[in-house]
Amino acid sequence: MPNRRILRMGVFAACLPLAIGWGILRAEERTGFPQQARDRYEQGQDLQKKGLLDDAIRAYDEAIRIGMKDYPRVHLYRANSNLDLKKYDVAIEQYTKFLDKFSLEESCRY
Repeated sequence: MPNRRILRMGVFAACLPLAIGWGILRAEERTGFPQQARDRYEQGQDLQKKGLLDDAIRAYDEAIRIGMKDYPRVHLYRANSNLDLKKYDVAIEQYTKFLDKFSLEESCRY
């Protein structure tokens, strides 16, 4: 059984120095995406914080479907939710796709 912290640390540790150096993680960087998709993404974040992980995953899936497929964090947070649900195979598959789809620079920019 994979260790959740190790999986998360591997992805986030690679991005942390760039995130700090670039001063990223600002909401305005998401403005290039459709409003409805951004709303679903933000709803997913709220649901995830409340522990409503299945609902968060559905919100992230919809955000991806309606316009945020090129926003790395939506994929990452969806994988994190699956990991928290102990859906290890799904989470590993999503982390792998995340790393394959987005370069290190691209995935850390947001």
